[in-house]
Amino acid sequence: MTSSKLPWFHIFYGWWIVAAGMLCMLLAGGIGFYTFGAFFIPIIDELGWSRTQLSLGMTIASVLGLAAPLVGSWVDKYGARIVMAIGALVTGSAFALLGLTQSLWYFYLMCLILASGHFGILNIPVTKVVSNWFVKRRGLAIGITLTGFGLGGLFMLPLASQLIAIFDWRIAYHILGLIILVVLIPLSIFFIRERPEEMGLLPDGKSADEQVKRTSIEDAQVGSSWTLSGALRTKTFWLIVGAFSLAYFGTAAVIAHAIPFFQDMGVSPQLAATMLATVTGVSILSRVAAGYITDRVSIKYVTIFALLLQLLALVILLEADSTAIFWAFVVVFGLAMGAMFAVEPLMVSKYFGLTSFGAIYGGLWALEAAGWAGGAPLAGYIFDVTGSYDLAFIVFIAATLLAMALISLVKPAK
Repeated sequence: MTSSKLPWFHIFYGWWIVAAGMLCMLLAGGIGFYTFGAFFIPIIDELGWSRTQLSLGMTIASVLGLAAPLVGSWVDKYGARIVMAIGALVTGSAFALLGLTQSLWYFYLMCLILASGHFGILNIPVTKVVSNWFVKRRGLAIGITLTGFGLGGLFMLPLASQLIAIFDWRIAYHILGLIILVVLIPLSIFFIRERPEEMGLLPDGKSADEQVKRTSIEDAQVGSSWTLSGALRTKTFWLIVGAFSLAYFGTAAVIAHAIPFFQDMGVSPQLAATMLATVTGVSILSRVAAGYITDRVSIKYVTIFALLLQLLALVILLEADSTAIFWAFVVVFGLAMGAMFAVEPLMVSKYFGLTSFGAIYGGLWALEAAGWAGGAPLAGYIFDVTGSYDLAFIVFIAATLLAMALISLVKPAK
């Protein structure tokens, strides 16, 4: 087949890859990541754990980020389809088994297994596949794909809260895990294709001559032989790692503690869940916008602006004392979070190319694990000791400022 389009509504198959990636993000990300806060209070009420103990589940899951380069190398070597199918199996099974939790060690173990599955079904393989299918419109395609994460938070978080209210948190875990298994395993096997060449197509749906010219320009800009070991020896890589680690230090903590924080301020559990879901809904807009803009504007400037939005959101949260201010935080933080998630994989492809995209992006995730791991338990500890999140918000504001400074120093690697 030499046509860049398929009979299905005459749509370039790369956009079907984007749609499949969105669904993976929606279910695996929305259920496996954003619903954490919905289970927070019900688990504490039944099992009597502290917020610090429960938050450590996210920390333990983040530690597994050290294995991300290995998963990335498997994607580079064996292809995304098989890695995504296995990731869906592990993620869905672990989430369903969380409903059997009776002890803290079992909860931590399931969080660890859940995290291992996430690496196989979320950003690393999905963005690698989408990047293969697009060159000129890569930013837009990845931005649209990552809206699945926002849609997941928008729909799966209220669904989880509703299931908990109707049944209980254990049954909710079982149902949501089953959804991941039934949908994402067949999707990975039957719809995902690693490269357009496998179907006789070319990236962006372009002609052969157009694609050769475009690829030559891209290879000249970033080089075509970057490996993880080579990237690790560059200042550019470490500046990106440091910036996103510091930024996610606050992002992860806010996501984990937003619902209990809102409830502490007198907001009902259902409205608190709706607010966090709206954060992810708002992030949908900024994921697409950030991806679209990075096709036209320096990605460094887009990243700095995203961090500036997070800084503003944290300041708003520090001063929050009314429902109106809570909603202002929801909008600003949602825009910041969506933009940051969109630009991260684009920075990898921009500065290091696609030859070892999976391994390099995995290496980035592994080294960012400290940010994801440290924020949530620190916030929980500060609350347990002081009875307030204020000091935690101040720490996260300082970390975000430092992240902005590091990104401003990023230059193309040599």
